[in-house]
Amino acid sequence: MSKRVYWLWLTTRDDLGAETIRKLTTSFGTPEFLYGATREQLMQTGLKPRQINALCDKDLSRAEDILRVCEQKKIQIITIEDSAYPDRLREIADPPAVLYVRGTLPDFDRAPGVTIVGTRSCSAYGLRMAERFGAALAKAGFTVISGMARGIDTAAHRGCLKADGTTVAVLAGGVDLCYPPENKYLMGDIMLAGAVISENPPGTPNEGFRFPIRNRIMSGLAAATLIVEAPLHSGALISARQAFEQGREVFAVPGPLDVPNSAGCNRLIRDECARLVTGPMDIVDALAPMLRQKPNAGAVRTAFLRDDRKDSMWDDTPVRPYQVIQRRKQPEAAPLEPLKIPDLPIVPEPEPPKTAQPRIPEGLSGCERAVAEAIAAGADTVDAVSEATGLPASEVAAALVLLELDGIAQHKGGRCSLCGNLNF
Repeated sequence: MSKRVYWLWLTTRDDLGAETIRKLTTSFGTPEFLYGATREQLMQTGLKPRQINALCDKDLSRAEDILRVCEQKKIQIITIEDSAYPDRLREIADPPAVLYVRGTLPDFDRAPGVTIVGTRSCSAYGLRMAERFGAALAKAGFTVISGMARGIDTAAHRGCLKADGTTVAVLAGGVDLCYPPENKYLMGDIMLAGAVISENPPGTPNEGFRFPIRNRIMSGLAAATLIVEAPLHSGALISARQAFEQGREVFAVPGPLDVPNSAGCNRLIRDECARLVTGPMDIVDALAPMLRQKPNAGAVRTAFLRDDRKDSMWDDTPVRPYQVIQRRKQPEAAPLEPLKIPDLPIVPEPEPPKTAQPRIPEGLSGCERAVAEAIAAGADTVDAVSEATGLPASEVAAALVLLELDGIAQHKGGRCSLCGNLNF
């Protein structure tokens, strides 16, 4: 029997996240040994009862069905122990054990990846920057990685394709499902110039909670992540945090201070979580040692500027000097008398108010509210929240992502907490 069957069996077990699967395969050596493990052996690993029950289900029919579908649809299956698996992705704390691939997965050692992400509801400026950075980085010899979502992602893929570059789309659902539907032709072009990949088997729907989880793959594949345009509560900022925690470079395109869609990028730059970029050469120069050949700076700048410089911030039109305006001389005013300030009584400084426990807002789903209430009660890790709520760790992680996007909770350094500035 194919070894891949056991990998597929393992990755389709409920309640097992990517980090848990990595620990199990490290402990048991191979998925075959894990498949043959008894309940008594599994109980010694510290797994929860429901996880042990999932691993005691030895039914291989679902794995065999996935193999059959992948063969019919020409979907390649790459496991974490295969030589074709990207080395940089293998280094993260929670790498996907299996990748489903349509197209040709590029050699990330020869053409390092740069992930470009941002908001779906972007401005014309954001679209322009994403497309131009995608084209310029492709000309420099990088693989452009994004998520094929509406807005910034789509523009980054198109820019790379226009420059005849290599691009990879990381999907939240199955690689046999195009999302969004209007990107059907773009998806075909991506598969011709690169690959479409996912950690989820064919037929997996594009449910909302899957998108933030897949972001770790986009940042994990890349040597750097570029945030083009993102509001304060954006999935792109989660990608930036994940890239930062993975030890990857993070760059951000600045934007107008009075535009909400640029607030996330500007804050990343202010907090020194991302490096400010004024053009593609800022990224190329920082990552140049990873490239096999020295990039042509002129070709990179040309791809970024293109021919439509009239609306570009890099317009070559000479700037007309300011005219000096002569002002009429005003009559001298009479000197002012010094202001007399009466003595004021000394008022004691009020005591600082006691910090109140953040109030959990209304309108949350049952799972999100349960997770928020568990954190408020003192549970500060995913496992602790899972124990307190009885929810699987995967559902807790997904709920945490949604709470983080809403500014209700945060998950940093493995610790969960409610945000202290909730005003509802």
